[in-house]
Amino acid sequence: MTMEASTNSTTGLSCPETERLQAVLPHARALVFDCDGTLLDTMPIYYESWKRTCDEVGLDFPIERFYAMAGMPVVDIFAILIREQQPQGTTLCPKECEQKKKQHHKDVESEGRVAGPIDVVVQIASQHHGKIPMAVASSGWRDHVLTGLERVGILKWFDAVVTADEDEVKRGKPHPDIFQVAAQRLKIDPQACIGFEDADLGLQAVESAGYLAAVDVRLMTMYPRNVEQRQRQQNQIQNNEEKVQG
Repeated sequence: MTMEASTNSTTGLSCPETERLQAVLPHARALVFDCDGTLLDTMPIYYESWKRTCDEVGLDFPIERFYAMAGMPVVDIFAILIREQQPQGTTLCPKECEQKKKQHHKDVESEGRVAGPIDVVVQIASQHHGKIPMAVASSGWRDHVLTGLERVGILKWFDAVVTADEDEVKRGKPHPDIFQVAAQRLKIDPQACIGFEDADLGLQAVESAGYLAAVDVRLMTMYPRNVEQRQRQQNQIQNNEEKVQG
């Protein structure tokens, strides 16, 4: 089965983004995936730990802004929120807030809320692991990324895992550093790599790294948020029909 055919068979309903991916795949020598929101459906769980932390320390972080800042290292987000919302002389420290968030994340997971795979993306990785080099480039904490990938059984697929808390990654997304390091570890020219992302800042990082293509997984028909939206729309239509019939 060719790369084009295998990708088409695993992404479900066709859409412009999967068609664009099929067009560039034959030219790729490596695939590099973001983790949170791309390989793993962690974002709803992560927002819960963000909300609990911000409530504790007195910061406002609406869900819309959470998604807008997705991909940025946690400590950098806290630094921005503190600078914007706290008066000079505040005792809040981004690093301390980050540690509080880690604890809240553990609490959320202890309640049984654990992220599963994002099938439409994981299936692409499944089709290509062992055929071309693959890496993960994540702004998440390394221990969380490794644990999450291992939990769903896909960690072994990747030849390299790069996280923003490594010394080699000098700047977080939207800077290109993490994707450049991923390509270096795979020993592949960035211009021959395809990057998969679910966040605007991450897509900027892929493009700045000079990759062959930046794939926005949010545009895929079977991406979880899109499936949920279609289900809500279907439920609304059904409710309206029942009201008319009633």
